[in-house]
This record gives sequence, C-alpha cells and structure tokens, in this order.
Amino acid sequence: ASQPLFLGRLIQYFSPSNENITLEQAYFYALGVILCSTINVFAIHPYMMAIFHMGMKIRVACCSLIYRKSLRLSKTALGQTTAGQVVNLLSNDVSRFDICVIFIHYLWLGPLETVVATYFMWNEVGVSAVIGVAALLMFIPLQGDSPPHYLYSAGRV
Repeated sequence: ASQPLFLGRLIQYFSPSNENITLEQAYFYALGVILCSTINVFAIHPYMMAIFHMGMKIRVACCSLIYRKSLRLSKTALGQTTAGQVVNLLSNDVSRFDICVIFIHYLWLGPLETVVATYFMWNEVGVSAVIGVAALLMFIPLQGDSPPHYLYSAGRV
C-alpha cells in the first residue's frame, strides 16, 4: 500500500506545479519505491514456495486416499465405477486443491485490502471514493450469476 504513495509523491516532484517537494525528498520517495519492490520480492517468493509445497502435499494426500479407496471397493461398486471416473478424479479434480491453496488467503485479504484502499482513496478524493467502491461491491453478486446465464444463452445460438 505504501509503494503507490511513494510513487505518487515522486511523480508530483516532476510536475510543473511542484513547489513543496525538495530534491532530497524526491530521493527519499525513489528509495521508498525501490525498497517496497525489494521487500515484496523477498517476502513473496518464500511465501509462494511454501504455498505450492502445501498444495502439492494436499494433492498427494488426496491421490493416496483415492487410490486406497479404489483398492477397497466392493465388486458391485467396481462395476458401477469406470476407470475414466477414477482418472478424472486423479487428474482434474485433485489439481483444484493446488489452485485453492494459492487463492484461499484472498478470502480474508480481499475485504481487508478493500477497506484500506477505500481509506486511502477517501483521503485523496473524498466521498467519490466511497461511492465508487460501493458501486463495485454492488456488482459482485451479479458476477456470480452471469456465467451460467451466459453459458445457457450461448448454447442456444
């Protein structure tokens, strides 16, 4: 959240109407942009490595559970289950756990970032920021319903 603020002040230094930002402050803002990028790189890489590792562990555990369950199926259940269903479970469905682990943190991070960004926009723009965020939040339920409707109408064409 601080990198855009540093970048905004740095750009303000180069504007023709600049009167209150000195050269030393511009260097400070440029250093802030560089440090934010560097910290981001050194913080995100180990996090993503750990998340991918956890997702892989979950995928392997689910594949192991499916394999063990397939070995313990009764003869009637084996007759009802095709090999394609098991292959589909092992190849497509289990891989969704990898993706889920990557994006699960956005369930709590998204609302928090929305509140923080709205606060910063409120300081810069005023009431218009809250109206804009409210308009964006009103479209969230519509996005969840539109894909099935779109697929249904696209199938008729």
